[in-house]
Amino acid sequence: MRQQCRPVVRELAFDGADKARAQPDIIAALKGGSVRAVVICPSNPFISIEPILAVPGMRAAIAGCGAPVVAVSPIVGGRAVKGPTAKMMQELGLAVSSASVAARYGDLLDGYVVDQADAAGHPRQVHIAPTLMTTLDDEEALARTVLAFADPLT
Repeated sequence: MRQQCRPVVRELAFDGADKARAQPDIIAALKGGSVRAVVICPSNPFISIEPILAVPGMRAAIAGCGAPVVAVSPIVGGRAVKGPTAKMMQELGLAVSSASVAARYGDLLDGYVVDQADAAGHPRQVHIAPTLMTTLDDEEALARTVLAFADPLT
């Protein structure tokens, strides 16, 4: 936090990820067949989501759990809702777009939820919904929308 967001991002590496182990209860839940959906919340893909996916076996466990995997874009109207996501994308040579975030997740996703402002340019199953959450009601509405979208993707 001392450097905040000042250093230019040239690449990402997760030192020690190869030695990390997923929490056994998470792996058991993913293998248990009772997961309705895996939802990747609208977080920074580089510093919030990819470190989790870098843990050995985690990406495979999510992909193989039998439930649909749906992400919610952290980009609205070509801008990050908060945090350094847009800055990092620019510095890594990526377009600041919801489509670029979806491309980072690749074939892990079965579906993707984007804001109305970002409806174009997606190569996969996309659901358009208001994704900017400013109230608890907004958060609950988006959660219901994401699950309703995910249900038929199984």
